[in-house]
Amino acid sequence: MHDIKGRTWMIHLRSAARLCFATTILAGSLSAQEAAVVAQNAWARPPAASRNMTGMFVVLENHSGEKRSVVGGSSDVAEKVELHEMKNEGGMMRMSPVSRIDIPANGKTELKPGGLHIMLFGLKGKHVEGDTFSVTLKLDNGETVPVKATFRQPPVQ
Repeated sequence: MHDIKGRTWMIHLRSAARLCFATTILAGSLSAQEAAVVAQNAWARPPAASRNMTGMFVVLENHSGEKRSVVGGSSDVAEKVELHEMKNEGGMMRMSPVSRIDIPANGKTELKPGGLHIMLFGLKGKHVEGDTFSVTLKLDNGETVPVKATFRQPPVQ
């Protein structure tokens, strides 16, 4: 009888060990599935009363060992999302579309006023300071990056 209790205890111990091992493997695979590119501190200027477009700014962090590029996007508040940059051409600042915004491996890219940014065209409804909205950025590898942003004034520099 004592031998049977010992075997039963060993079976339970092995089952517990297998469960711990499986949990460790599952936790590792879930963390591997975490987003490689994340968005931080996203904001957009509240549009002027007569305008239905605005610029959005965000810090994009790449936690992977491979360069990634933003190649497009969509939003719940705009009909069209475009990637843009500001350039000084002959003493004049000009805005023009770009096909991609690169994010270096294990690095970050800051989209900010006067540089790379995202344009939201065809804004739906009125938007004031404090309103929040969503943007989904599309990466060159097909992945998407969810972005939560707030309409606010630019920080004082």
